[in-house]
Amino acid sequence: MSHVLRKHRKIIIAVITTAVLLGIFMILWQAGDPPNEADRIYTNVYIHEVAVGGMNMAEANSALMERFQPGIDKRIVRYSVNGEVTREFIFADFGARFDFLPLIDAALTYSHSPSFSQRMTRVFRGTYEIIDSPIFIYSADLLEDVLKKLSAELDVPVKNAAFHEKDGEISVTEETSGKGIDVDAAAAETQKVLQSLCDGTVELQIVTIEPSYTTANFNFTPKILGAFETPCACPNDEARCRNIARAAERINNTVVYPGEVFSAGDLIAAHLPDSGYEPAVVLVQGQPTEDIGGGVCQVVTTLYNAVLRSELEVIQRHNHSARVSYVDIGYDATVAGNYYDLKFKNNTASPILVTSRVKNDILNVRIYGNETRQDGRTVRFEVRQVEVLPPEPYREVLDTSIPRGKFQIKMESQIGYHVELFKIISHNGTEVEEIKINTSIYKPLQGVIAIGAG
Repeated sequence: MSHVLRKHRKIIIAVITTAVLLGIFMILWQAGDPPNEADRIYTNVYIHEVAVGGMNMAEANSALMERFQPGIDKRIVRYSVNGEVTREFIFADFGARFDFLPLIDAALTYSHSPSFSQRMTRVFRGTYEIIDSPIFIYSADLLEDVLKKLSAELDVPVKNAAFHEKDGEISVTEETSGKGIDVDAAAAETQKVLQSLCDGTVELQIVTIEPSYTTANFNFTPKILGAFETPCACPNDEARCRNIARAAERINNTVVYPGEVFSAGDLIAAHLPDSGYEPAVVLVQGQPTEDIGGGVCQVVTTLYNAVLRSELEVIQRHNHSARVSYVDIGYDATVAGNYYDLKFKNNTASPILVTSRVKNDILNVRIYGNETRQDGRTVRFEVRQVEVLPPEPYREVLDTSIPRGKFQIKMESQIGYHVELFKIISHNGTEVEEIKINTSIYKPLQGVIAIGAG
């Protein structure tokens, strides 16, 4: 009997012991859980002595940035030339800052690990300190902006040798060397100062920049490679004539070096604010209307025809939506905004010069360069009609200022065309090659007739 009692007593003691241990285990298990939401850090967690327990990621990041970032923002990067400081920037100018997110992520991982060992660590360890270094970052774009400012202040522009035309005489201006900071070296040294997290000085290295083209590249007698002129009398629209003269002046004496691309739109710049152009008549969707810069397309067209005769490579050209009065169809070119442009490339081995001026109501564009085309070579251009596009019947509108039974044509109808322009090359009078230059489609214009209703 006593043996049975002893056996039951052992079982009871074992059950009680197991229950107690299980209770202790459950208490410890629950104690290891963060007493807050899953996106918050466990209590007694520190990152570089900043208590972040109970915070979510955004709050912890804000607390850490508030503690450490102000000390970084005001650190100074000095730039000197020959030992003399020329400019100072603070770290904030480079977007320099600490990135604590990996450390906060480590704190969250510690806080919410489900493993038993981590739970016990959270219970018995007390405070948990993360002392890994945060990531230090800065903006490469802002660093580039700072170096651009320094370059604008310290660089001496290099000047290539160039042509210049005045009163019909062409002269060559000599080249001059330039000076500039070594941007790559300055960037590397700036990065070192930023990464040191301390004030520092960058000694700028000034390098000599040699011109790409010297007077030796102009050792030839410039000839007219191509020229063209259009009439520009504007008896009823003086603003148009002033716009033509202004646009002509902006492209006058432009040197285009071998391989360079000339953009008429960039130089004429009629689409930019404060361009200096006046309102005048332009064609929009084939309809005449008044807009800033009316007339500049005549300069572009005249230039285009000079380029064709110079046999330079046309990169981009657009025709007008309707016929223009100053050249035949197929020979015009237009610019509009920053999407329609006339671009050509100097595909010769020598620099070329573009001159453009208005004299005696004639707009004249000439392109000078080194004439290397064979003697006996000639070119002519020919427009070929592909299709005629008839206009819609006249649109009728009532007009009370006109007596009944009478009518008046307000705008003439205009036939549209689809044409192609060809260049025919001859040698000593014999045609040897034919090249299609462009395709142009001109929309027909519907005329307007006013019917008397008076």
